[in-house]
Amino acid sequence: MRRRIAVALREAAPVAPAHLAGLRQRLPPESDRDAVVLDFLEDDLAEIRGSLGEVSRYLSDVEAALGDAGTDRDRLLALALGRGPLEQLEYLSGVIQNLRRRLVQVSTRMGRSITAGPAPA
Repeated sequence: MRRRIAVALREAAPVAPAHLAGLRQRLPPESDRDAVVLDFLEDDLAEIRGSLGEVSRYLSDVEAALGDAGTDRDRLLALALGRGPLEQLEYLSGVIQNLRRRLVQVSTRMGRSITAGPAPA
C-alpha cells in the first residue's frame, strides 16, 4: 500500500529590498557573528512588517463591517471574539524587543557610544 503525504504550502511574503546594505558597508569587516546578527535584524524587520500587515487587515475588516449596512450581530461578534490582533500585537512586542537588542549590538559594533550624537558632517 502506498502512503500519501499531504503538504500545505504557505505563500511567502514578498521579499523586501536589502535594507541593511548601507549598514553592512559602514561596519568593519563582518565576522560570522556580525553576519548572523544582521541576518536576524533583517528577519526581525520582515516579521514586524508582516505583523503590522495582519493588524492592518484586521482594522480594514472591522471598518468594512461597520460600513456595511448588511453586517449582522454574528459578524460583529466574530470580529470581537475571533482571532483578532491581540495575539499578533503580543508577538509584535517580542519581535520589536529583539530588534531593539540587535540594534544595540550593531551600534556597539560600529564603535560609537549609543548616547553620542550624530557624526560631524
